[in-house]
Amino acid sequence: MTLIPNSDLTAKVSSVLGREVKSYGKQFLFDGCNETCWNSDQGTPQWISVQFVKDMAVTHFEIQFQGGFAAKNICLQRTSVDTGVAKVETVKTYYPDDINAIQTFLLPNSPLMTDNLKFLFPESTDMFGRIIVYRLNLYQDS
Repeated sequence: MTLIPNSDLTAKVSSVLGREVKSYGKQFLFDGCNETCWNSDQGTPQWISVQFVKDMAVTHFEIQFQGGFAAKNICLQRTSVDTGVAKVETVKTYYPDDINAIQTFLLPNSPLMTDNLKFLFPESTDMFGRIIVYRLNLYQDS
């Protein structure tokens, strides 16, 4: 299993705290630094959408929340286009712990061939719905 490099993906997020992209933007999801993070604004749901440069054989992902600002569940989705119509498919729902540690989740029927993934966070452990993610690592079959 190998880490999918930043150069092979682009990300979008639902919101950024106070629109302070330079301090809390999506670029910090994949920088590998323990002192930077993506911090959403308040409200639910929040999400992270990842687009790969080509189809990838994704096997698993690692995510690190800040305790107290974690997702109660992660609805992993992907979008496919069938005869010109976009179809959203739920891959699996995960239930992370409300802790600061890196958590690893395997994809069902791994590897999953896809060019996109969406991490939907319907609920947060924070009463205002904020999510804080220090790290999101995506792995592919090597």
